[in-house]
Amino acid sequence: MLANAPADPVRSVIRSRLRLKHFEVFRHVCELHTIRKAAVASNMTQPAATKLIHELEDMFQVMLFQRTRRGMQMTPHGEILRRHIGVVMTDIGHIAEDLDRFTLGGGGTIRLGIIPSLSSTLLAQCINGLLQAHPGTRFALQEGATDGLMQQMARNELDIIFGRVLHADQPRHLRVTKVYTEAFDIVCGPHHPLAKQVDVKWKDLAKARWVLPAVGTPLREIAESMFTVRGTLRPEVAVASSSFHQMRYVIGAGSLLGVLPHSIAQTAQANGDLAILRPKQAANVAPISLMVRGDIEPSPVVAAFEATVIRTAKALGLD
Repeated sequence: MLANAPADPVRSVIRSRLRLKHFEVFRHVCELHTIRKAAVASNMTQPAATKLIHELEDMFQVMLFQRTRRGMQMTPHGEILRRHIGVVMTDIGHIAEDLDRFTLGGGGTIRLGIIPSLSSTLLAQCINGLLQAHPGTRFALQEGATDGLMQQMARNELDIIFGRVLHADQPRHLRVTKVYTEAFDIVCGPHHPLAKQVDVKWKDLAKARWVLPAVGTPLREIAESMFTVRGTLRPEVAVASSSFHQMRYVIGAGSLLGVLPHSIAQTAQANGDLAILRPKQAANVAPISLMVRGDIEPSPVVAAFEATVIRTAKALGLD
């Protein structure tokens, strides 16, 4: 906006009139579908609750609810507002939690999203390093696919994510920092017929049964692209799993093939649990990156964790 441009009148009205009580009543109407019940839940009279809903609609200049036989139902505009209000109310809850914890000498909570292929060594050293520097910090870990973790971050349920960006438009509104890139190996059990072959052909790999991550996950796309680019039919997937450590033991105990991060495959082969086949996969693997919301400033403890991750990855020789 130009420096001399007039302020948006709608935003000016919202800033001057909007109160948390508007949000409270709105959420109760969304949940209870009647003004009467929402008024009781908000500890106010029905006319007062009705007035607050009308004020909200007037401020945003849209209709938020429509009356049906099932009570008051959100309009599409109401759905949009509900999502944003959920983020705001969650933020307010975290403000209270962080202030209480800081008063008691704590450092705050880091809600951390991680993908299954993340280096266990990196994660362990980063968490312990941060806790050593900030003993009052608490971690809440959530494992999942990058897409799901980003959706949780959009709802303000996560503060920071370890993930893989496969598509350029994926991390909208996020600040992304590359941490490291790790290759993947095609593996089998030590007693599999292919384990002793020096030159394993792609047609042999395509005939085997596989353990792979679930459809839609980054590694599943990478694994399937290895066969697609070589004009080979995609293999039969007998087991879909999001846990690489569980995949390791399933593959090692039977006749299935799989794709594992190089660090896990290398350790398993050294222990005699798996055999790494040739050729190794040659697909371009998306790096593991840190992601935080770009529209708000991270808390000091989250910023400290970011710095710890970059420093630890460098010390471990990850690139």
